[in-house]
Amino acid sequence: AYLDATRVSPRLGASYGFGDGWRLKGSFGQYYQQPPFLFLAAFAQNRQLSPIRTEHYVGGIERRSGGARVSAEVYRKNYSDYPVAAEYPQLSLANIGDTFNVREVLFPLVGQGRGQAYGVEFVAEQKTRDRWFGEVNLALSRSRHAGLDGILRPGAFDYPVVFNLNGGYAFTPKWSLSTRFAWLSGRPYTPFDVAASTAQRRPIYDLTRVNGERAPDYLRLDVRVDRTFRINGNDVLLFIGVQNATNRRNFASYSWNRRSNTPEFNDQLGAFPLIGLDWKF
Repeated sequence: AYLDATRVSPRLGASYGFGDGWRLKGSFGQYYQQPPFLFLAAFAQNRQLSPIRTEHYVGGIERRSGGARVSAEVYRKNYSDYPVAAEYPQLSLANIGDTFNVREVLFPLVGQGRGQAYGVEFVAEQKTRDRWFGEVNLALSRSRHAGLDGILRPGAFDYPVVFNLNGGYAFTPKWSLSTRFAWLSGRPYTPFDVAASTAQRRPIYDLTRVNGERAPDYLRLDVRVDRTFRINGNDVLLFIGVQNATNRRNFASYSWNRRSNTPEFNDQLGAFPLIGLDWKF
């Protein structure tokens, strides 16, 4: 209603099962989404933007057997009518993400951007074993978006490789161990124009290198031990564990330190202990 826009969003999907739990699947969809309200309200002309449009193409194969499932899926997304900066031809909202402070990205926009994302995902999981469960997935992808200059650059959430492993083992009906491991390629970010930033003592981004740098890879391991009790007919779960057990200092953000007048990298939290009680009654 804010944009006074109405769209039809057609979608089509089909699947075909064959031999011993195998199934082929495919789908197509055309989707629309209003740009974030804050950007629309910042300037009067932004209210003239059209809804963002994207076309999704997905195909894959899957096999299920009991509680086990394996699948492989490929996809492609084509974006159009994407909001891009009217005054900075390198900038698309899709290339900004949370790299920039919101107050610094409220500028006039036009809906002339384009983009694409494509990749392949592999999944294997086991859910119904007596003592153990697990899931592993691997995603290989690429995301590129362009401003008014038409040059495709990495999207703010372009992670070429994402790997996750979750699992657990029940030693007894009362004791169990679970773990989660994640590894991601480093995310892209836009570096500062150091000379200009130093001279003005404030962050000024180098718009000739939008998302031209990439943070180190992200790695995290969580471990948790559970002990189940029975009190007055109710289950009581006591758990203890560690988040980021390797104490890796993963990249959190890139900012300009006004006090030292230098750029700095900020880290996420290191190893963090957990203890808790879950009482259902």
